[in-house]
Amino acid sequence: MKIKKYVARDFKTAIQKAKEEMGRDAIILHTRQVKKGGILGLLYPPRVEITVVVDDKLQVNTDRRRLGNTTSESAVAKPEMSAGLDTTSTLDNSQKASHEDAVLQEIHKMKHLITDIKSRMHEVEVIKGVPEQVQQFYETLISNNVDRDIALKVVNSVANRLPKDGMSDDTWARDVCLHTLQEAIQRVEPIQVKSERQGMIVFMVGPTGVGKTTTIAKLAANLTFLDNKNVALITLDTYRVSAADQLRTFAEIIGIPISVVFTPNDMMLAIEQYQQKDLIFVDTAGRSPYNYEQMEELREFVDIAKPDEIILVMSVTTDNNDLINIYERFQSIGVDKLIFTKLDETYNYGSILNALYEIKKPIAYLTTGQNVPDDIEVPDSLRLAQMLLRRDEA
Repeated sequence: MKIKKYVARDFKTAIQKAKEEMGRDAIILHTRQVKKGGILGLLYPPRVEITVVVDDKLQVNTDRRRLGNTTSESAVAKPEMSAGLDTTSTLDNSQKASHEDAVLQEIHKMKHLITDIKSRMHEVEVIKGVPEQVQQFYETLISNNVDRDIALKVVNSVANRLPKDGMSDDTWARDVCLHTLQEAIQRVEPIQVKSERQGMIVFMVGPTGVGKTTTIAKLAANLTFLDNKNVALITLDTYRVSAADQLRTFAEIIGIPISVVFTPNDMMLAIEQYQQKDLIFVDTAGRSPYNYEQMEELREFVDIAKPDEIILVMSVTTDNNDLINIYERFQSIGVDKLIFTKLDETYNYGSILNALYEIKKPIAYLTTGQNVPDDIEVPDSLRLAQMLLRRDEA
């Protein structure tokens, strides 16, 4: 077996050199562009280097096949080219495939662009037919991160409710818009603890970092001090030492019991211990909705506890599509209500409206800061609608 490198001004010349010296059966192992080193290298164009190999045994066998094949001149020419020029063909095919991939990507981009253009044309067509003040509401909704399709539905509904002759002032139009938004967010259902029943179990679930533990502390404090309910806490968040310690500290301050559980059997024992309480909050560890093992582990605890309510906690700072994806993953274990946190960290609340339009679940609470027990509230549909029509104050 012989291996040798050839350098020439272009690929064709390098191939010719290799064929002349190594024969038609030479196989290309590697090709690359090379430059002269040092400053002088800047003055000369890059050259092509090919590394070729020829196997003597393979060449003898190939020559024998060539001598024995007398079918036609063209039939002889094909194997002659196959050894040395197959690599050229392979390289050409590779370049062709790469080019085709690039073209397909461009076509894909063009399709998206055309779809977007069509959507925008439809949007312009719809918007130009509504009153000017309604168009301004549309722009405000978009600036507040409301999905364009949802914003179009809202302003269409508003336009249909206004007088056809256009005789409406800005205040009237704004009131109609607020009323339309309220209809979209009218399902507000905070936790209702029934006096005739004990041992109500509420699971708080959600991804990491959305504030589940602090939210539970706020709810536990308000239900204990304001509603005079007997509350107990159970935490499954044994992944973070700080989370269990944080909730234990809150429990001591509020004066309520807490249990840290590690297994489904521990969960059953804790629930039996607190059966006489009005409400049992279960704080779960933050789960990646895309981690199958973590979701299955959570499902085991849910199946054992059989909670009365499962509340999904999500941050309004999360991307709209991610909110929907998070819900869809947690919906596999069951979701009854929603809590949106971190309203103090943004001026754009469109993600709430987008999620409610897609998810169709009631909203239980909003949190507006870290202070326990103050920064939590039952959503007011009018106030939330006003927030959606508020222009960016940042």
